[in-house]
Amino acid sequence: MFPINFLRHSALVCPDAVAAVDGDCRLTYKELIDRSDALAAGLQNLAGKTRPTVALLGPNSVEMLVALMAVHACGAILVPLNGRNAPPELDAQIGRAKPDVVVVHRAYLDKFTAGDRHVSVVDAYPADARAMTLLERKHWGQRAEWSASITDINAIKFTGGSSGVPKGVLQSFRCINALVSAVVMTFELTPNDRYLCAAPMTHGAGAFILPTLSKGGRVVLTSNAAPGHLLDLMQRERVTSTWIPPTLLYKLIDEQKARPRELSRLAHLIWGGAAASPARLREALQVFGPVIETAYGQTEAPLILSAARASDMADERRLTSVGRVAPLVDVTIQDKEGNRLGPNEPGEICARGDLLMSGYLDMPEESAKAIRDGWLRTGDVGLVDEDGFLYIKDRIRDVVISGGFNVYPSDVEAVIAQHPAVSEVVVFGVPDDHWGERVEAALELREGQIATEDELIAFCKERVGSVKTPKHMRIVTSLPRSAVGKVVRREARAMAISGGNA
Repeated sequence: MFPINFLRHSALVCPDAVAAVDGDCRLTYKELIDRSDALAAGLQNLAGKTRPTVALLGPNSVEMLVALMAVHACGAILVPLNGRNAPPELDAQIGRAKPDVVVVHRAYLDKFTAGDRHVSVVDAYPADARAMTLLERKHWGQRAEWSASITDINAIKFTGGSSGVPKGVLQSFRCINALVSAVVMTFELTPNDRYLCAAPMTHGAGAFILPTLSKGGRVVLTSNAAPGHLLDLMQRERVTSTWIPPTLLYKLIDEQKARPRELSRLAHLIWGGAAASPARLREALQVFGPVIETAYGQTEAPLILSAARASDMADERRLTSVGRVAPLVDVTIQDKEGNRLGPNEPGEICARGDLLMSGYLDMPEESAKAIRDGWLRTGDVGLVDEDGFLYIKDRIRDVVISGGFNVYPSDVEAVIAQHPAVSEVVVFGVPDDHWGERVEAALELREGQIATEDELIAFCKERVGSVKTPKHMRIVTSLPRSAVGKVVRREARAMAISGGNA
């Protein structure tokens, strides 16, 4: 059993059902598997290998979905690249992964250095001999032949930020199978599901594509992340589920409040990829109803170490939880020595099972640090309550030790975000001669709102006391963000130390 079999099964059961929607384009399951098989044979021929390494670089579209399924159809090694990254970072990742073929949208051709690598161009100009459609037509009716072990590598996915040596996470076929199965089981997906892939399909949002297709559901693709467009699309296509980062969730909340859409089919509004403000989650529940859900994971254990369903999130006691442990994985809280801790005792979140990565690309020492005695050390501080719900406090390295006290930034962020003028906030520690580290914050205000630094400090101090209250709060027009939209704490911290604006 390999990941492509999830799609093949649905193509057998419901060949004429719509598998994917992209604007006016609709692709049935038969069309999707036929095109994917042809392109898979073409990729093998182009690379001269039965299991090539293939990088994908382009916006969400039916064409990129075909390319993704083609990678699975020839058992290739997938290297998903994010077009929002800068060219030097993309070149560094390509240099590490060494793909045989880069499948790239024509609008992204200037974002990387091809060198002597084979290139297949999506949405190519008619005269471009590298057009992906030409490769499909040349190998139409063919089906790629290949063999592999379930433990062989299926993907190299990069994580760890934009500086230093790119860290490539190695995911096996077994890891991807576990991911697909766990998502289907956890969210109880059915053939009636219509999943909106709005965030880049190369990252967290893409993790729901195969699960949806495995049940005969429909994937709605868009590269336009404007909140108004997304809500209109959700209404028009009767979307039942989507996965989005918190920043995009906040924009959807504001847009839906300003101009409500009819979203009666929506059942799974899943947030993930970064911490979310409890205050804004309460607002999401008020605006969208009891459909808010979440999933917690890492590239090293993709997407679903734990998950909270709508009934969990609707319970105020569980609002800040990331749910119970997901199927097909074991999660514990451990101390520095690897001892399992009891309920409500904070420690490092550790995991084991089929969902885990195989290690880091060409980094044996880093791999050994990350996985010890079969347990992935996530680097996240958390606790599990007496009912089995997991709560994340912070990244271990993000904990601020100020005057001998441990200050968890997420606790302080949750309080500051309760202020009605605050849209999003990040808290961090900076060196201090007196305290060792002092707590500071950078934040964005909601559109049209006004608040002063003194007002915000007083608001926070009243709720968490002086030790945890930031000594300085920088009100900025835009927080630094990664290519996938996450607020980058280290960049906000660096700017605070340098005296610049975040």
